[in-house]
Amino acid sequence: MNHCSEYSGHFNVHGWDSSAHARHYLSGLLGTQRRKNIGRIGEDIEASNYQGMQQFVSDSPWDHTALMRQLAGEANGLLGGHRDSALYIDETSFVKKGSNSVGVQRQYCGRLGKTENCQVGVFASLGRGERAALVDYRLFLPEVWAGDEQRCQKAKVPPAQRVHRTKCELALDMVKEAIKNNMRHEWIGADEVYGNNHAFADALEQLGQIYLMDVASNLLVWESQPEASASHARNKLKHNQESVSQLAARHFEKQSRLVTQRQTTRGPKRVRLWVRRVWVWDGTKQDSVRARLLIVRREADGTHKYSLSNAPADTPWERLGHMQGQRYFIERAFEDGKSELGMAHYEVRSWRGWHHHMALCCLAHLFCLKERIGYKQEHPLLSARDIVELLAYYLPRRNRTEQGVLAAMQARHAARQKDIRRRLLAAQSPAPPAPRSRGKNATKPRVVPKKLTK
Repeated sequence: MNHCSEYSGHFNVHGWDSSAHARHYLSGLLGTQRRKNIGRIGEDIEASNYQGMQQFVSDSPWDHTALMRQLAGEANGLLGGHRDSALYIDETSFVKKGSNSVGVQRQYCGRLGKTENCQVGVFASLGRGERAALVDYRLFLPEVWAGDEQRCQKAKVPPAQRVHRTKCELALDMVKEAIKNNMRHEWIGADEVYGNNHAFADALEQLGQIYLMDVASNLLVWESQPEASASHARNKLKHNQESVSQLAARHFEKQSRLVTQRQTTRGPKRVRLWVRRVWVWDGTKQDSVRARLLIVRREADGTHKYSLSNAPADTPWERLGHMQGQRYFIERAFEDGKSELGMAHYEVRSWRGWHHHMALCCLAHLFCLKERIGYKQEHPLLSARDIVELLAYYLPRRNRTEQGVLAAMQARHAARQKDIRRRLLAAQSPAPPAPRSRGKNATKPRVVPKKLTK
């Protein structure tokens, strides 16, 4: 694959070239297997080696950050530099069993819409119109993990990374990285996890970034600029606060208008929108008061979506409506990644393994994007699924004979049986005796005189 060969330099470490494993793994991610873990890739891809790929993904010291830097540069050339180019921030979760996968814990899982045992990654995507490329990511490490040295060591978390950082802090890191690498985006879009965070929004503004981020319906704003002084008691200022939903309830029906949000395959998508200048303030210093644009959109089910932006006050409503609707395409990138490119199918547990797998998934996603752009005239509706099915024909695959299928099944069963036995032995082994207390109030062991033991 020419696409993989352009990145082969990243897989040549200490004189050892593992680019063949990268090519096999990438071919597997772009395959039609229902599950795309290393075992199934080994069964599917001709000349691949299971043990070699396992070591390549989990333990090989190739640098995923350097690969992602090159990938982001290529995506920048494809999608950046346009008035509709935007950097989207979003998180996605990966459901996992057990407690050994790095960063796993019971936490909110967006994919299931409830609290579940999962890992969470924060991603950055460069988008333009309906095209988007995943260009950066960070693994969210919960506090219970960051504070457990033994657990981090077992998952091979680098010492410098054994620190709990919020999702907003991880997102800000990626924005700074994008600016450092001259990412040519016009604005930043994110959901309410990031839009509700005043510190994150202020940091983006200080970096010179325009943003439009969703906020919760109960976020409090001021309809007129608040003034903090000795003559204004804090509780008086609170009376001037209103939630964005309350403010919209008073004005939306009379002042909203229909605008064209974007073009779709069914024609222009028109939505009812209302925009109003408001102020946000954390209630501390006067210089923390910020003027924002509140953008409210009515959804098809009658509910409303609320967003705040630091765009200029004279920005046309149509433009704001377009910006508000574009973040949808990072969700489409996740959907393609998980349903077609094996993004959630990994079985690695270590820090390095997780980051390597995600880098290769981003590389597979970029390949699909390049194919869609390259063939947009002949096949304007070309999808990731179409590309995967075409590659099932063009890429070399192992011959699927009855004997081969049965042999692969038996090998999987043997591996599972070995794991079952290991777990049973671990459960049956006696627990180590609890150490005796040696505190000042501990009871000393009674010494029996020798003549009494005779």
